[in-house]
Amino acid sequence: MELDEATDGRPLDDDSRRLLDARLARIKLDAYAKPGGRGGGQVCPGRTEVYVHLTDHTLATGNGVLRAESVGPLIASQLGELIGHGPYVVKPVIDLNDAVSVDAYEIPAGIRERIRLAYPVELFPYGTRETSQTMDLDHIQPYDPLGPPGQTSTDNLAPLSRFGHRVKTHARGWKVRRVDRTILEWTTPHNFTFRVGPTGTHRVRPDESAAG
Repeated sequence: MELDEATDGRPLDDDSRRLLDARLARIKLDAYAKPGGRGGGQVCPGRTEVYVHLTDHTLATGNGVLRAESVGPLIASQLGELIGHGPYVVKPVIDLNDAVSVDAYEIPAGIRERIRLAYPVELFPYGTRETSQTMDLDHIQPYDPLGPPGQTSTDNLAPLSRFGHRVKTHARGWKVRRVDRTILEWTTPHNFTFRVGPTGTHRVRPDESAAG
């Protein structure tokens, strides 16, 4: 870009200078991105992962409501507008109803991903931490090196903040059990009982807890 052609020979003010610098930077980037350019290759675009939660009906028919993480509910036909027309990769469907396990204490990435998708928020009473890739995953029934296989499983893991994890592991008098696939029941040292699940934390009476 010739300076005189861009400015008609007039002196550049600060705003024009910043605009011109941005245009020149774009031209240089394009040149480096072309095969055979000075950069020697192509500039790879950043990768963004979009997790979409949907029912089996929506998956089979392509019609219905779905939920895209960080976006919210959408009509299935709107998913194309969200993704756009650039290159993308569709990963295999993850059925969160499947029980997946390994015969080791360490938690593989595949199981960790399933736990994060199944439980968006930690399962400690009144916990508010969003489940992340680095959050602690606790064995609800403590792992026993001499125990049966498959102890590290989607049925025996729960996301907990470091505080909640330490309370369960080291504090005296805390008990926890799984009520069903989505709900944990906690009993405190003072015999207060709470159930934590998709709808939050709810205190329960002793007779309700005994009834399961």
